[in-house]
Amino acid sequence: MKTWSKICTVAGLAFSTIAAADTVTLQWDSPVFNPFVAPNPINVSTDGGTTSQSVRAGRFQGSALGVTGSIATSELLDGPDDLWTYCYDLFQFIQNGETVTYNVNYSGPMARTLDFLGAVDYVLSGNSNSWSDPFAWLHPANRSIAAAIQIGIWESLYDTSGWSLDTGLFQASGLEADTLTQYTLFQNAVNSASVNDLPAALAFTVESQTNQDQITGRVVPQQDLPEPGSLALIALAGMLAAVTRRRWR
Repeated sequence: MKTWSKICTVAGLAFSTIAAADTVTLQWDSPVFNPFVAPNPINVSTDGGTTSQSVRAGRFQGSALGVTGSIATSELLDGPDDLWTYCYDLFQFIQNGETVTYNVNYSGPMARTLDFLGAVDYVLSGNSNSWSDPFAWLHPANRSIAAAIQIGIWESLYDTSGWSLDTGLFQASGLEADTLTQYTLFQNAVNSASVNDLPAALAFTVESQTNQDQITGRVVPQQDLPEPGSLALIALAGMLAAVTRRRWR
């Protein structure tokens, strides 16, 4: 009976955790690569070149139809109607115009991904750590830059070290010349110790068991600070509590 009780308790906790998960329901544009037409398909490999698949690299656009849990629509960069993302999963797919409900994972981006995105912001800010836009990685000026960012995100996700597209666990070939040129700029920056990483609070992933995971930006909520008068009352209450404890002893 005790064993069954423990099982029921664990199951209940697991159910409540799932039920409390933050979710975002996205409807993808058609075409999903709006407003840039994705470059020609490229060949990528996630197992060191043993096998490869043909994919398109670029930035996606969709609309957030709704959110649940603690996440607010105000945290979605550029608003719910202009949600920009990159693929964070090469083993699943999304379709043009598809609607998907994703679980939000605030700790989703890997350290290597944040390292790379910091390098992107550095380059797109004129080789400066004083970023004019910390979300420049989500605001590329053209399709070549968008494709280079997507390829670098895949490199950060599936490789363990280095940023070469010719060697390592992740490899890519067939890139357009402008995309390769842009990626080389990002590669040089990410190899520099003086370039800052993207803060983890400014990015999160949305994940699905059946659809391609995505990475996007997050507008960090501002915490409400107590007014000066409230701070004084809190301090006075603390002093009175301390005096009361001393007298009780």
